[in-house]
Amino acid sequence: MGKREEKLRSKAIKTFWVTLTVGIAIFTLFVSIRTVGDMIETNRRRSEMEQHIGELEAKIARDSMFIKQLTTSPEFLESFAREQYHMQRQGETVYILEE
Repeated sequence: MGKREEKLRSKAIKTFWVTLTVGIAIFTLFVSIRTVGDMIETNRRRSEMEQHIGELEAKIARDSMFIKQLTTSPEFLESFAREQYHMQRQGETVYILEE
């Protein structure tokens, strides 16, 4: 093997390693960008879910208070039944006004 062949072989090996390194760097960059995009999307969805959870917890608190009033206050129960279900006492006339 002559010097020329050895030089060409050395250059080919060097080119192979440079190409492999560049390929790995590009692949790593692609995966990193994709991962960052996924993280941003996940954080956005998490924020939406936390907001939705807050809304649901507020609704649960309102409903719990409403149930407590229905079960502990006969006056509130009667008022609710009259308004919601158009109930009336015996001998009473109720006029319903539609809005």
